[in-house]
Amino acid sequence: MTIWATNTLEEIVCANAGVLSIPVNDETMNPDVLIIGGGSAGVAAALAAARRGADTLLVERHGFLGGAGTASLVHSFCGLYDLPLTPDAAPCIANPGLPVELERELLAQGIADGPLRMGKVDVLMYQPQRLAWFLDQWCHKQPNLKVLLHTEVAGCVVNANRIAEVTLQCRGKTWQLQPRTFVDASGDAMLAALAHQPWDQTPALELQRPAYIVGLGDVDATVLTGDGPLQIAGCLAKAIQEKKLPAEAAGAHFRRSSALNEAFLTLDLPGDSPECAFDATDPRSLTWIEMQGREVTFAIVEHLKATLEGFGNARVTTLPVRAGIRESRRWIGEIIVTEADILESHCDDQAVANATWPIELRETARGARLLYPREPKACGIPLGALRARDLQNVFSAGRCMSASHRAQASTRVMGTAMATGQATGIAATFPEQDTANLALQVRRILSQLEPAT
Repeated sequence: MTIWATNTLEEIVCANAGVLSIPVNDETMNPDVLIIGGGSAGVAAALAAARRGADTLLVERHGFLGGAGTASLVHSFCGLYDLPLTPDAAPCIANPGLPVELERELLAQGIADGPLRMGKVDVLMYQPQRLAWFLDQWCHKQPNLKVLLHTEVAGCVVNANRIAEVTLQCRGKTWQLQPRTFVDASGDAMLAALAHQPWDQTPALELQRPAYIVGLGDVDATVLTGDGPLQIAGCLAKAIQEKKLPAEAAGAHFRRSSALNEAFLTLDLPGDSPECAFDATDPRSLTWIEMQGREVTFAIVEHLKATLEGFGNARVTTLPVRAGIRESRRWIGEIIVTEADILESHCDDQAVANATWPIELRETARGARLLYPREPKACGIPLGALRARDLQNVFSAGRCMSASHRAQASTRVMGTAMATGQATGIAATFPEQDTANLALQVRRILSQLEPAT
């Protein structure tokens, strides 16, 4: 893998400063496959495509990979495992290939603990900062995978049902690429918006609420065990009633970190600002979420320090790069995965990824409401839900794949996102063809990968 920082490419910076002049026949900057977004889905798509021999470029707007799993301090891989058939059943990875490799490596390197059974689901707990480093190393092993950080897509040209060219940008510099195939793993269906392609977005009142997560240091581990969480909840409820804390503090919950005396505080926020209803693509809404998240989490920590034993020395040690957005735009694909598909565990011969997480509705800031499938079986995500309806050379993966609002509440989680990313990365390496035939090719490759166990 090559990691590029575009401001070091002085030999291709034009005299008018701000435009990178790259010949269209420069293969190093016109890859076979362009992946937009370096979260779980994007990293998996990039690795899968590169391992198939495709010249692959992965672009990520932040300074590290991992998406919500690093930038938003999400600290658990959900959707990585099958739903257990019985309460005492051993955890089993839901998808072959990269998810199996990820679990094995994170556990072996001490980055993750678990898996941990939480009710009816299994999750893999990990350290977000170390995950970012691990993903660097994972990608570094692929010689034909290139990564551009601090880079995002700024425009595109559509010609004859294909995206012919994209414009990338980094801090005021722009340049054009002409990849053969695209995977939009941006989380926000960025390519759909820029290409004026059909996409969907749930009305503001129903959108999954955002989360704001901070890392805490010097928290006595005992306050997060036994009846400690109930004492914390009671303390916060009393403070809200007495108007010592804002009402938004009711959406707070705590979880121990794998590191000694560290914890994570997660705050589910309403999202609506004084200026506008919640919209994860509106800068006014996003600004309000970030500032409100900091204000409320710091207020909670200061109150607990003063009132609850075990928090006397607590402090905020890590802020997220960005709040955790659970839902924004979604591509309209050839197929739209529905709530019924998830609840009925629908699966057909186009299925290229398994979705095993329940429908996790967070339409308010009062916590999750979980809807489980009728039987503890996976929903098979069809390749048609990962392929743009009206563009032949564009796939989507992760939380912006083609799914209904409620189905997306299942498919958005990181384990499932990795599976959909892997499938699209494989699909992107084949010549353009009918989706049904392409799905057979992808399924054949998946059957040759390290099996789920």
